[in-house]
Amino acid sequence: MTLGNYKLNFEKLCATYKLGSLSAEPEQIFGGFLHRMYRMTTGQAEYAVKVLNPQIMLREAVMSNIIAAEKVAELARGNGINALPALLHEGSCIHEVDGQYYLLFPWVQGRSISAGNAGLEHCSTMGEALAAIHTTDFSPLHNQLHRDSTAEQLRTDWKGYALQGQATGLPWSGPLTADLDKLYHYEELVNNAMPVLNGNRIISHRDLDPKNVLWDDDGRPVIIDWEAAGWINPAQELVEVALYWSDFESGHIHKDAFCALIQAYRNHGGETRDPWPDVLSSGFHGKMGWLDYSIRRSLGLEGPDEAERELGTCQVLPTLTALHDYAGFIPFALQWLAE
Repeated sequence: MTLGNYKLNFEKLCATYKLGSLSAEPEQIFGGFLHRMYRMTTGQAEYAVKVLNPQIMLREAVMSNIIAAEKVAELARGNGINALPALLHEGSCIHEVDGQYYLLFPWVQGRSISAGNAGLEHCSTMGEALAAIHTTDFSPLHNQLHRDSTAEQLRTDWKGYALQGQATGLPWSGPLTADLDKLYHYEELVNNAMPVLNGNRIISHRDLDPKNVLWDDDGRPVIIDWEAAGWINPAQELVEVALYWSDFESGHIHKDAFCALIQAYRNHGGETRDPWPDVLSSGFHGKMGWLDYSIRRSLGLEGPDEAERELGTCQVLPTLTALHDYAGFIPFALQWLAE
């Protein structure tokens, strides 16, 4: 079965890796924006199958980064963190059939809790979990994980993107043009902050939002989707995770949830020694990167697949809004962090 650039063959995947015969057609699970996820049941077991985006896999170092990221998950699990690493075949997490790459995971019975439905106890638990990750010794993997774009200076041609968007009639071109001065200002804030923060970087999950945590019947979190694992400033990630779990994206952030997560992090050994103004300025980085990728996707610069282009287009305006909301939040965050 071919979907866009994807070449799906679950029967051959099962046969090649002796996973058992399919019991039913695999069911697509929606929620992620980069790859595709399926629930697959065979006569032997039940699996979560991540079908890796072929366009993304063409990028330099992506394969090695995914392999190294899964080693982070394995090491975290070995150190008592309830992580879910990918299943291995002959020592490798990558499963390949006819040029299509897959990651396989045991299916976990658990429920996802949205930020809007998360209680203070969930936020405190995530603060504790993040502290546990940040205090784990990942030194055996230091040479395997690239010090990647989270540490790089931003030099994005936003004006060029706006002109390309106008030429092709994309709906985000007008708002992007109107926001050019703000975008270049956000870049300047990031570029001034990163040299300060780059001297203190650790290996961590880097995408610990509610969709990447499953809760078991006993209220314990299972941390999934370690694909983005790599180097990051710990305070930068702490603020990002606190924003995720305090429902910042809804436009109605909950101060008590934000502060509960940060306090739990501190109470369980997490350290926050970097200047908060620089930490908060660095918070634009991930959002700017996602905006850049979404625009490139929308313009067809990440591949010609029409579904991929539509996914990019639908993300541009919400990401612009998120950037401006975050800029408005920074003065409040500085007050809360000083309390």
